[in-house]
Amino acid sequence: VKVSIKDRNGNVVGTAESAATIAANSCHTLSSDITVKNPQLWDIDNPVLYTAEVIVEKDGKTVDTYKDRFGIRTIEIIPEQGMFINGELTQFKGVCNHHDLGPLGAAVNDAAIRRQIRIMKDMGCNAIRTSHNMPAPELVAACDQMGMMLMLESFDEWRTAKLANGYHNYFDEWAEKDIVNLVRHYRNNPSVVMWCIGNEVPDQGDLIWGPKLSRMLQDICHREDP
Repeated sequence: VKVSIKDRNGNVVGTAESAATIAANSCHTLSSDITVKNPQLWDIDNPVLYTAEVIVEKDGKTVDTYKDRFGIRTIEIIPEQGMFINGELTQFKGVCNHHDLGPLGAAVNDAAIRRQIRIMKDMGCNAIRTSHNMPAPELVAACDQMGMMLMLESFDEWRTAKLANGYHNYFDEWAEKDIVNLVRHYRNNPSVVMWCIGNEVPDQGDLIWGPKLSRMLQDICHREDP
């Protein structure tokens, strides 16, 4: 397995190589540490992206390739002070944006998504809270490239029903699976600065289950994205 990190101009800024003998019908995990010297940091005003290119070879021949874009930045939340990106205090000036494009409907339209983001940036917005499920990859990629922060929402129901046919019917079986799927899918995207574990859920007011369910979901997010 060969890994190359490339900057936005296509220059290779780091590489790694590892090998293993893997039996048929089995799985094996390889990991590599690559240092990018003097990285250009991603932020909302300068959304710099890098690309990780992974090549799998067998007997000297390439059998698979994969590319993943990511950004390099620091994020810190300090009580009584706020959120800092790359050491700079960054205030949310955000909107709630549901997964639809007005009269165009809910089907993903990349040009329409980017138009929405341009309009929001022009009006001074720098953050979007998605609703109420896993967002389209096209939206997250556009926010990476255009410098828009994201808070990705998971559910609008836990165990207590808001609607008869709501997510409460599936929460116990699917909550962890769905949170893991969300976080693992988007934890390399620099625009994602916060995970949302619930929206207007009645369980928050339950003195017993509210804290327990909140802690359970929070712990899953911290486990998957330390």
